[in-house]
Amino acid sequence: MLAQAGYSPIVTGDPAEAPALIRENLPDLVLPDLVLPDLVLPGTDGIELMEQTPEMAGLPVIFLSAYGRDETIADALQKGASDYLVKPFSPTELVARIEAALRRRAAPDLDEQREPYRLSGLYIDYAERTVSVNNRPVRLTATEYALLYELCVNAGRVMRHDQLLQRVWGVDALGDSRWVRTFVKKLRSKLGDDAGNPTYFFTVPRLG
Repeated sequence: MLAQAGYSPIVTGDPAEAPALIRENLPDLVLPDLVLPDLVLPGTDGIELMEQTPEMAGLPVIFLSAYGRDETIADALQKGASDYLVKPFSPTELVARIEAALRRRAAPDLDEQREPYRLSGLYIDYAERTVSVNNRPVRLTATEYALLYELCVNAGRVMRHDQLLQRVWGVDALGDSRWVRTFVKKLRSKLGDDAGNPTYFFTVPRLG
């Protein structure tokens, strides 16, 4: 399926091989920055694999799993996953999610000219894709950064859930605002933003 879509997948059934495969093959791939672990793997599970494999840090991770429970999806997203597809899914949807994840990794040319963002200790260098709060570096996943980016470049505007789902996840059919809520909660935690007395993220009930 992936080969027919123009990708060159490298496959292993052994989680222990993942770090070496990433180190050895990343420089040679045309579209290399996507790792697709299943939640249930021999000797480990996908979430543990993601947490225990430093080579995955900063890479988009899309979970493919038969487990569609809310708590499982939330756990994967909170641990750093970019996306989560429940089996069965169509080849079209998988390719669309992959393309969306790769688009998020590609820095727009505009970012090189865009001035850094500053607000109450929050500093974002768009060209370098770095984030800090009160001079303390903040490490974000690819999806966390993509969401923060959309909110900051549209600062002062209400961003509807459907707008954020389209711009960050890239698939209209997702249609589930819990993704936005989950990632905003994660951003609040990492940036030290109090939901009861917010500085950075303000919620408009039932809208965005």
